[in-house]
Amino acid sequence: MKSTSSEQLQSLSSPIGIDGTDLTGSRDVILAAGAFPEKGGVARRILESARRVVCCDSAADAFRRNCGREPFAVVGDCDSVKGRFRNVVRVEEQDTNDLAKAVRFCREKGMENLVILGATGKRDDHSLGNVFRALDFAIDVVTDYGRFTALEGIKTYRVKPGAGVSVFAVDPETEMTSKGLQWPLDGVRFENLYCATLNRAVGAEVTLSSTKRVYVYFPFK
Repeated sequence: MKSTSSEQLQSLSSPIGIDGTDLTGSRDVILAAGAFPEKGGVARRILESARRVVCCDSAADAFRRNCGREPFAVVGDCDSVKGRFRNVVRVEEQDTNDLAKAVRFCREKGMENLVILGATGKRDDHSLGNVFRALDFAIDVVTDYGRFTALEGIKTYRVKPGAGVSVFAVDPETEMTSKGLQWPLDGVRFENLYCATLNRAVGAEVTLSSTKRVYVYFPFK
């Protein structure tokens, strides 16, 4: 795919809100076993309004304890689950982590409209592994602090002027263009994972194009 010019970016419409409100109500959620979403936060509202919740291993105990609901399924090697649950899917193989096992289960069940919560917190290595595993599947990850949303192609996002915008590109051959950022991404060489982080929106919309799949991170504050 060829990179998109700034003139082409200006013609795009239908911007996407990134405050998480589009993810509440009738969504299917994968709840990983990281930090449980805090009360009153965006991630917690998404969880409490979810249609079905698939829990990774011990996240099932936390979900029952904090939300008073039963998970649609518990998926993983299930070595740390304390309670008894109706639908436990044990996957013993260790070639991948519980999050990837849960994604595979969901897609086998036809659950495509997914968002991942609880992916970060507790252990830093698990946090990084979960976030970039989710990027492989192009699934949004929402934490108490912000939202990772996958981009491949062109999208326009609604933001507050001055809002933070970070891009994580795992493929050094990624080519991007941008409109609405303080530091444009046109011509940036992605020689490392963090070279396009800590940018700023200059207006109410940011439009990005990418030739490879990347994560765009928007902090909620």
